[in-house]
Amino acid sequence: MSDLLRFFDKTTAIVLLLICLVGILLIASASSSASTAYHLRQAVFLVVALAGGFMVMRTKTDTVFRLALPAYVVLMVLLIIQLLAGRVVAGTRSWLPLGVISIQVSEFVKIPLALIMARYLARIQEIGYREFLRLGAMLGLPVVLIVLQPDMGVAFMLCSLLLGALILKRVRLHVILTLILLISVGSVMVWHTVLKPYQKSRVISFLNPEKFSQSSGYQIIQSRIAVGSGGLAGKGFMRGSQSQFEFLPTRHTDFIVSVLGEEFGFLGISLLLLLYFLFFTRQLRYRGTGDAQFYFVYLFTGLILFQFLVNVLMAIGYFPVLGIPLPFVSYGGSSLLSFMIGEALIFRMKINPYLHER
Repeated sequence: MSDLLRFFDKTTAIVLLLICLVGILLIASASSSASTAYHLRQAVFLVVALAGGFMVMRTKTDTVFRLALPAYVVLMVLLIIQLLAGRVVAGTRSWLPLGVISIQVSEFVKIPLALIMARYLARIQEIGYREFLRLGAMLGLPVVLIVLQPDMGVAFMLCSLLLGALILKRVRLHVILTLILLISVGSVMVWHTVLKPYQKSRVISFLNPEKFSQSSGYQIIQSRIAVGSGGLAGKGFMRGSQSQFEFLPTRHTDFIVSVLGEEFGFLGISLLLLLYFLFFTRQLRYRGTGDAQFYFVYLFTGLILFQFLVNVLMAIGYFPVLGIPLPFVSYGGSSLLSFMIGEALIFRMKINPYLHER
């Protein structure tokens, strides 16, 4: 225990905690008119996530990798149960009731999936057809189950793990050409057979939100107004008109950045971006060379980075609205806990060289 604390990456932990505290502050403002104290709930979620992360960090990494496949299987079973008997929220069956609480099972899939993919990447030299099909199979089952809920946001984020694998490993040209073809054909099929009418309207309204200002384009327009009206220093805490008068939907989750921009302006957004920049640069200082731990660190960090970019671009109208939260900031216990567990694994992997462990 003393060695864990001695070699623990305290700087990254402090930056991460600051990001989480900014989230609680913004949630308090965004939900000030709500009957539920979401910021207090998020504070409880943070305490639980920190405690859970600390327990995970004490676990040997070899043990974690051995448990990845059983955890993956259990989560697939839970996704099926959730699909059949889950609680419907906002048109999606994304929540599984467990007594007095409900969890979003799909949020936890990224951890064992990244572990399994990382171990496989460490065993291969390059990605050809066979390797690509195996990676696709690992990813395909959870993505299909999540799309059927339908939760396109989480499914889209999981696909970033495959993108990360293709970046980290040498890929044969014919695989790249095949992937381009699959994406082209798959996009057409998904558009015509999978997407619901409201999901299609979100994509269409993204291209021309003004035309759909009273329907699917409403969120984008209100988010742009909120961010743009904040100016340099913002309107002040709990003084944003778009958030306080409830013009901005899902402001404590998907559009939390818009609340930040309106109330704290360009300076507030810049401060949060700086914290994330410090976080990502510290994350990517991992010195592993080609083992499973190396691939997990970069796959999981890449997923967080991708989700961060998509959420910010979504808030300023440069990406379709997919219901993707800002990591560690947006309201949500399942999201926060799953990301914190992944971070705890990375913290442990950074410590392992000093402990002479794998």
